[in-house]
Amino acid sequence: MVARSTSNVPAAPSPWAKPAAPPPVKLPEGSAKDWPGAGEGVNLLRGPKGDRRICMTFDGGSTAEVALDVLDALKARGIRTTIFLTGDFIRKYPDLVRRIDRDGHEIGNHTLTHPHLAPGMRRDPRWTRERVQQELLEADRALFRLLGRPMDPIWRAPYGEHTAEIRKWAEELGYRHVGWSEGADTLDWATVKERKLYRTGNAILDRLRARMEKLDGDGLIVLMHLGSGRPSGDRPGQVLGPFLDRALQDGWHFVPIGEYVKGLGKPRWEPVRRVALLR
Repeated sequence: MVARSTSNVPAAPSPWAKPAAPPPVKLPEGSAKDWPGAGEGVNLLRGPKGDRRICMTFDGGSTAEVALDVLDALKARGIRTTIFLTGDFIRKYPDLVRRIDRDGHEIGNHTLTHPHLAPGMRRDPRWTRERVQQELLEADRALFRLLGRPMDPIWRAPYGEHTAEIRKWAEELGYRHVGWSEGADTLDWATVKERKLYRTGNAILDRLRARMEKLDGDGLIVLMHLGSGRPSGDRPGQVLGPFLDRALQDGWHFVPIGEYVKGLGKPRWEPVRRVALLR
């Protein structure tokens, strides 16, 4: 028997080999080179004061139990806001995403897979510039394929974990980081397992109303979610309407993050400049 030559047969990859690094993102002409916002490392935590404005932001990570409740409440009152979506959410709930866009809400980037980029606010060394930028672009690409337009020029790090370095990498692609104001995490993500953090849906919104009425309540950025692991009868999204009605009666104005950015005098990135990276 003649032994078969294996000289042309590729060797099986070692199970211990490190995964290949993603290729560097090649920025299009006219992106980071001439955008004044690149390199600032912005972490927007509140908007300008003076007009009783508030931004109710919602994150869409992997589930959407209260999404319709939230969207219905906002639409009934003519409120446009900002919603941060993962690529996984976009692929899983295309009809919801179409409605978010149709209702006129800003759509910010929440990464593709909602990873821990910087546990303890220290960048995980596995998350290199190339990986972070690809994670953002893949999420944006999912929206572009669905709607034919890129995401708005903002993003929010999963779990609120980020560093100045990571924020600057995102700014190279035109995404400013948006966090949330002190005391304005509604904790609507907490389930009954987190007993010390868990509050009823009504208690969550009562606490938010009290936060708004403090001296620094004007210009808040509020964190809420489209998903919920809470019992179905105790979700703040289901009682959001009465909260919005009372706030409107008290003279509050609900605005998207874009109005805060404009009011702060920050230079604007036009999302169309990112299209070349998304095709």
